Amino acid sequence: MKGRPFMGFFFGLLFGLCLAVTLVLAGVVQLNSVVVSALPVAGIVYGLFLAAVAPFGKGGSAQNG
Repeated sequence: MKGRPFMGFFFGLLFGLCLAVTLVLAGVVQLNSVVVSALPVAGIVYGLFLAAVAPFGKGGSAQNG
């Protein structure tokens, strides 16, 4: 897999956990809901997807003129 899968996994998990905590504290979902468990997993999938398709590297050879 090209890209940065470890970074995508880690930050996707962090994103999912923070989103779940925010939704629980805002009162949108209850703490015993399945959504609280599914959001970190969805964040991992989203992070791995972004790690695979995001444009990494130095890019083109554009010169500032």
